[in-house]
Amino acid sequence: MSVKQRILSAFWAFHLALCVIYILPNGMPAAPSYTWRFVAPYGAYTGAATGYGFFAPNVPRARRIRVRVLCGDQWTFVEAPLEGSESRLRLMTITSLLMQKEMEESVAASWAAFAFGKFPCAQAALVEVDYYMIPTIQEYRQGSRPGWKLRQVLPFSTKDQLKSTEHSTQ
Repeated sequence: MSVKQRILSAFWAFHLALCVIYILPNGMPAAPSYTWRFVAPYGAYTGAATGYGFFAPNVPRARRIRVRVLCGDQWTFVEAPLEGSESRLRLMTITSLLMQKEMEESVAASWAAFAFGKFPCAQAALVEVDYYMIPTIQEYRQGSRPGWKLRQVLPFSTKDQLKSTEHSTQ
């Protein structure tokens, strides 16, 4: 075996070993080390860090939830408390439930309740559901570009706000 073939064999063995480590159920722990700073981007670039999900036949569109509350006369964005990959996974799971018609109002109401709890001054909340639209090749050639598109807006208000609105209309 020539030197070139040995180098290529060593590279592919190293590459396959890292990929196998990444797709194991627990993956590699995110330890703050010099080695991890090299290995983590390698897993992201090869797709191993995502379990090669981009090869799935029916990959759902990316989606996000934005929540705003009205305090006085100012709209304020409400940030979800994300601390690590597990909370991001939970957020993605919850967000995916908004795409199911029978679940969307309950899930959006939960987000609004979270926002009202975080901002006691809030009178109303808007739960905005966006999805990342990737155009077809034909649409791209015609000038369409990928980007976030608003799917729906679900409004919520407090009981006190509803009562004051009812009294002002009578």
